Amino acid sequence: MTIGVPRATLSIDAIQTMLDAAVKRAKAHNARLHVSIMDQAANLVGFISFDGAPRIAATTANRKAFTAVNTGMRTDQWEAYLNTIPASELKIIDSIDGYIAAKGGYPVIENGLVLGGIGVSGANQEIDAEVAEAALEALGLTP
Repeated sequence: MTIGVPRATLSIDAIQTMLDAAVKRAKAHNARLHVSIMDQAANLVGFISFDGAPRIAATTANRKAFTAVNTGMRTDQWEAYLNTIPASELKIIDSIDGYIAAKGGYPVIENGLVLGGIGVSGANQEIDAEVAEAALEALGLTP
């Protein structure tokens, strides 16, 4: 019997690199938004709020990161999945707090392990997604 299994999480350097890349891309769009980074257990490990970003979008950014970590998929893929399941299953999923289906949430995956996730919210969904993708690309990962 195996007692333990390997787990991995984001390093502090990876978190800072993601935040820096997200800020740079958001500034290029003159976007005011929130960037949330969570570890593999969906604990908040990095967060930036731009001046003037919509307050409600902070919760949305957190939920995008949470969804990406817990599903292991982008939040737009989660939305597509939800559109394929029976209403009875959707009702069960809807009863679980914290999940959101919208562009801008991405898992951070290395060697098949979910290390964490990033959620971006405050601009339109396309810019949210682009900012999150820039953060992943800064780590050398493909979104």
